[in-house]
Amino acid sequence: MTGPYRGIFVSDLDGTLLRGGRISEGDLKAFRDLSEQGIMRVIATGRSLYSAKSCLADDFPADYLILSTGNQIVNWPTQKILRSAFLSGQEVQDICLFLRGQGLSFMVHEDFPHNHRFAYHRGHKNVADFDRRLALYASHSQEKTSDPDARAASQIVVIVDGSDAAMHDRICRELARHSVIRATSPLDGQSVWIEIFAADVSKASGIKHLVDHYGLHGAPSAAIGNDHNDRDMLELVQMPFKVADAFLDDEDKYITTPENSDAVAFAIARYMESFHAGMTDA
Repeated sequence: MTGPYRGIFVSDLDGTLLRGGRISEGDLKAFRDLSEQGIMRVIATGRSLYSAKSCLADDFPADYLILSTGNQIVNWPTQKILRSAFLSGQEVQDICLFLRGQGLSFMVHEDFPHNHRFAYHRGHKNVADFDRRLALYASHSQEKTSDPDARAASQIVVIVDGSDAAMHDRICRELARHSVIRATSPLDGQSVWIEIFAADVSKASGIKHLVDHYGLHGAPSAAIGNDHNDRDMLELVQMPFKVADAFLDDEDKYITTPENSDAVAFAIARYMESFHAGMTDA
């Protein structure tokens, strides 16, 4: 399918576009102006649609939202769902059995569009950030007492202390048939959230879907992020940016934005310079 787009720019939300609970006027204007250049504007976030709506206005200038780390793609102006993935009931049952055996605390999120709701299991070790998230979503959660006849789920979230980050690698090995993605807690900035999805779910796969859908193969692409769950999308695009205070390392792989700046506006300016230079060279 073809469309009116000549390129694609993708921004992470928390810690990148949304900083300190707000979006700067400079970043907002830069994002809005991309439309005049025929650039597809995409937000790629770990948030669910329910959570994203709590911080983005209905008229926010985005064309698409890649939600739940790639589990859903939504046309933002129309709210039409372009893609949604899920874990089968049997997969949920098997994963929960493994996680319980490891003594881990985890949350099983309902299938889309109610994936802000979840059932939880408390493991052997007290994890403060797990309790913090439970308190935040108290009206949307219930304790998980058993796994028989488990229903389909959008994802499973394991929360461990920052000192237990190696657990991500272990879960990756044991659940190799699934997509297992590490993220830093947006609540305390230290704890590790290990998100388990159906196979081939990621921010990068969401971008690929949009590129395929609109025939944007080879079109100028850029993305900006700040955390481990942004790594795959940054490795996919032609121009990868990270904010100055990102959790990511690999300094030489990314363009780092200046400190105390409108990071997204900076990235967009650099991207558009390259975009127009490419058009001139052509």
